[in-house]
Amino acid sequence: MGDHIYNEYLGIISPNKSVKSDIESMKKRCKDDYGWTSSAAHFTVFNLLQPTSNEKRFLLCFERNISNISPFEINLCGFDYFSGPTYTLYVKLKDENEFSKRVQYIRKFCKPILKSVKNYLPRYNTKNAHLTIVKGISMFDFLKAWPSWENLRYESSTTADRILLLKRPFTEANPNFEIIGEYPFLGQGPLKPQITLF
Repeated sequence: MGDHIYNEYLGIISPNKSVKSDIESMKKRCKDDYGWTSSAAHFTVFNLLQPTSNEKRFLLCFERNISNISPFEINLCGFDYFSGPTYTLYVKLKDENEFSKRVQYIRKFCKPILKSVKNYLPRYNTKNAHLTIVKGISMFDFLKAWPSWENLRYESSTTADRILLLKRPFTEANPNFEIIGEYPFLGQGPLKPQITLF
């Protein structure tokens, strides 16, 4: 396949069963009360676009480096939102530092391996990490609903111990993501990227 054909890669961390259940209840409330629907609960780590010809190289680098990351706690606390043309309602992280540190490491080892794609920049969640409840909400609908979420209390935590890597062809049809693999955080070494390829 030539370099003109691309895949989109998504790295996510799934919360534990307890947090997932809490978020599913919140998503159900949003659907029942407002008609909002959304995808399964996850923390987005990165989103990349790469030529299919670079996939083997990228995956070798990813597999080699990801096991150096140690499991870590993600503490959740309260709600917030992103605004723009549409709104996103999400659960906040109490402290983003540990999450950000791992994402910065991933960005560091990916950078030398990735091929540049015209008019596209890789996205790494090094700040504003969050657990989305619903996105794509109109301003009018969101502003009506926000007062009932603004002062709600919610605290919980989950252990991040693996990353799920997904991909889909980057086409107008934009099909669903498929799972490439699940990579555990094993804490096998210092967070220094190994970028030798073979």
